[in-house]
Amino acid sequence: MHLPLDCQMVRQIPMSMEDNGADVLLIFQAPGVAEWQEGKPICSVHSSSAGGRLAVAFNALGRTRQDYNITNTVQCFPGKRASISGERSRDKIPPAAVRHCCSNWLRDDIEGRPYRLVVVFGREAQKAVRALGYKNDQRFRFSKHPTGGISNAELSACLG
Repeated sequence: MHLPLDCQMVRQIPMSMEDNGADVLLIFQAPGVAEWQEGKPICSVHSSSAGGRLAVAFNALGRTRQDYNITNTVQCFPGKRASISGERSRDKIPPAAVRHCCSNWLRDDIEGRPYRLVVVFGREAQKAVRALGYKNDQRFRFSKHPTGGISNAELSACLG
C-alpha cells in the first residue's frame, strides 16, 4: 500500500491494536493525525475529538482506556480532505481497496480474544465489520462515532 508523503515522514509501518488484555474491543475507522503521529489509536485529548469524548465517557463509567482494547478498521492514516466552504478539513474516508487490504488485520484483532462486547463506532467502521460477516453476532454493538452526533449518555451506555 502506498502511503501519502506526509504519512511516510511520520511512520513507516501500520499501527497495531492497543491491546490492554480487555474483554471489550472498540473499533474505529482509521487513525487521525494525532493517532498516526503517536502510533496509538484514539489518543487525541482535544475535548471535541473522539479521544477526548471517550475520556469523558470512561470517567463517567469509572473506567479508563486500559479497560478496553482499541483498534481501527484501517491501520494507516488516510490523509485529509480539502476544506469545503470554510469548514474544518476532515480525515479522508479510506478507499474500499485500503479497507480490503486491512481486513485481515481487523479480523485478527476481532478473533484474537473471546470478547464479551465489541463496540463499532461510525458508518465506515460498521461497513468494514459487517463485510467480515459480523452482522448478526450478538457481541457487536454498532454506534455513531463519538464526534458524529452521539450524546455523552449514549456514548457511555454503548461502552458497556
